[in-house]
Amino acid sequence: MMHGFENVNLAIFDIDGTLTNTNDVDEGCFVKALSDAHGITGINTDWVTYPHTTDSGITNQIFQERFDRDPEDAELDKFKSCFVTRLSEEYQSRSSGFAAIEGASVALSRLKRDPDWAVAIATGCWRESALLKLKAANIDIDEIPAAFAEDGFSREAILQSAVSQSLEQHRLNNFAKIVSIGDGLWDVRTARHLNFTFLGVGSGELAAILNRAGAKHVTEDFADYGRLMNLLNEAEVPE
Repeated sequence: MMHGFENVNLAIFDIDGTLTNTNDVDEGCFVKALSDAHGITGINTDWVTYPHTTDSGITNQIFQERFDRDPEDAELDKFKSCFVTRLSEEYQSRSSGFAAIEGASVALSRLKRDPDWAVAIATGCWRESALLKLKAANIDIDEIPAAFAEDGFSREAILQSAVSQSLEQHRLNNFAKIVSIGDGLWDVRTARHLNFTFLGVGSGELAAILNRAGAKHVTEDFADYGRLMNLLNEAEVPE
């Protein structure tokens, strides 16, 4: 059981590019799976231009543009199955494409044991593909509340699902502070919409892009746990 609710903060981690270095492999397998499952090729992979940058939102948008309708459940199942198969094959042939971001695994387990913090996962990925990538990167999310693309089209809905699950798990009414941790422009935008504080993950040009988008704090990785805790405590709502 946790301290009084006024003391507990929540850290919500994205997966691709935040906990795992899998943005490239994820995009490649997503594109191939759409072709495998439904013969859909030549899609726009500038994900930030989609109304909802989630696997569910992107798939829905593509079906609307190509077929003028939403995908049926059976079509989604076929696509997801192809996607996971592609990811599995990629992992077998090139496991280096599924590395964890430095310090991610240790940071999660230490935060999970910290009485002042609760931890959750919120990703725009399909559940099965997300779990595969985490397992491949040796990141254990056992007993950590997690929300996926199945929980909503929008990032907002997915993050709110993660918050609800976390409140329920810790039997709390609210959190003192919520920090969303992510690497995409859509992550900055979502935190702003929800009035959550934000910590960006990225280096070089990506860090500069996140800063320009309104992220006050950006870290390259989680190798220095003391620094991570300082950044979480200092995190602000994006401007």
